[in-house]
Amino acid sequence: MKKLFLILLFLLQISTVFAQNQVDEPSSKKIIGTWYNDANRNAKWIFGSDGKLYNYDKDTFKVMFRYIISHSCQNNSDDNTEFITLMDKDGNEFCFKIIAINENKNGILSLIKMDTMQPLRFVNNVNIKSGM
Repeated sequence: MKKLFLILLFLLQISTVFAQNQVDEPSSKKIIGTWYNDANRNAKWIFGSDGKLYNYDKDTFKVMFRYIISHSCQNNSDDNTEFITLMDKDGNEFCFKIIAINENKNGILSLIKMDTMQPLRFVNNVNIKSGM
């Protein structure tokens, strides 16, 4: 009986350890890929794993930014919020608050442009009906 109790206790501890290790994929990985502007599906942002964002309109390259995902951006800082900072070749920075990236695999990227508080919505498939 004592051995059975120890085995059950051991199994409970193992399941607790595995449950704690199942962390959601980080935003820096979830954002990689092509995102189409929901309001204008001809405009797309392509996030690369190398920290570069390529902006296209009607399949014509417009501009490249370097991007960083962190808990601060310009004058904004919050330990519970993630921000994307875009930097162009001239050193200009653009700050976006991340609302959601592909939550529940819905294919939607939601951001807020911090200087104007304008919400932006992207989809990772041009055929997605986003409900907006």
